[in-house]
Amino acid sequence: MKKTEIKIPHPMFWAGLFVLVLSGFIHPSRCQAFDASINIAPNIINFTSNDHAFGIHTDVPYSIVENDKVLLICPDETEMPPLFCYADSRGYLVARFNITDLKNSCELSVGDYNILVLKGETRIEPIESFSGEGEVLIIESEAELLNGSGPKGILNQNRSSR
Repeated sequence: MKKTEIKIPHPMFWAGLFVLVLSGFIHPSRCQAFDASINIAPNIINFTSNDHAFGIHTDVPYSIVENDKVLLICPDETEMPPLFCYADSRGYLVARFNITDLKNSCELSVGDYNILVLKGETRIEPIESFSGEGEVLIIESEAELLNGSGPKGILNQNRSSR
C-alpha cells in the first residue's frame, strides 16, 4: 500500500497558525476576573450605634461597574445588594450597605472580626467579574463616652493638668 502525504506550502501553514493564534485575542472569553482592593469604613461596626450605613471603598473605576451586579457576600454566604453605589472623589466605586440589613440577614460573630466579600461585574465588553475581601470587627455595646470617660474627657483632663 502506497503512503500519500499532504504537503502544505509554508506560507499557507504560517498564515493558518497566525489566524489560529490571533483568534484567541479577537474572541476572548466572555467573563474574566480580577481582584479588587477594598476598604470597609468604618472598620468597626457597632450594632447598637445610631449609624445606619457603612461603605466599602474599592480601587475599581465606577464608570465601568454594572451597579445591579454589585453584592456583599457575608461569611455565611448570604448575599446583600447595596443601598446604592457611587463614585468617590477619585472616580472609584463605593458601595453603601445598611447596617440593620447586615445584622438581620447575616450570621456574624459579634465581638470578633468577620470577613466580608464585595463582588461585582463590569458593564463593558469583555465582561469582567471582580471581588475583594476585607475584615470588619462587629461589636454590640453601648458607647462609653458619657461623663468625660471618652476621648473628649481624656483631652479635657490632659489640658487641665498642664
